[in-house]
Amino acid sequence: MSNQDFSKNFHSKLSSEFKKIDEFQAEFQHEFIRQLNLLINVQFTNITLTEKLEEHLLLYAKEIFSCAGSVPDKDRNYNEWRLKEEFDSITFALEKTGYLESLSEFAQQTHKKAKEIMVSYFPGLVNLSANGFRLLEKYCLLYNREFVISAMEWIETETD
Repeated sequence: MSNQDFSKNFHSKLSSEFKKIDEFQAEFQHEFIRQLNLLINVQFTNITLTEKLEEHLLLYAKEIFSCAGSVPDKDRNYNEWRLKEEFDSITFALEKTGYLESLSEFAQQTHKKAKEIMVSYFPGLVNLSANGFRLLEKYCLLYNREFVISAMEWIETETD
């Protein structure tokens, strides 16, 4: 096989793998938005899925998807003190905002639903170490905080 044939074959396989990942991410995002929108409709019966709300949900979905991929990598490749250091940094940031003490029912429900969806698409997450799982939880809370703040600001303007 010539170098040119090898290169074409390699690029074709690589392109195919990227396409699979993109399709998987699109499926995840679609399901994430669908399920969280259903939850929002139960909490706020007068809210419908608009372009702006979908933007908030899409960003949340992307963040959850990203941490579902990055935390297992960190769990495999970081030593324990580095995992703990990152965990402590995120915990400090969340505690400084007071978010952990003031989780609303809406925040708790969206956090729980996001984790359920994440684990259904990434079943290997159950194999994380204790520190890896704790880090994943903190990242999920951080992204939940960002989503809840932005979504609630939008919901308040829609219901005024």
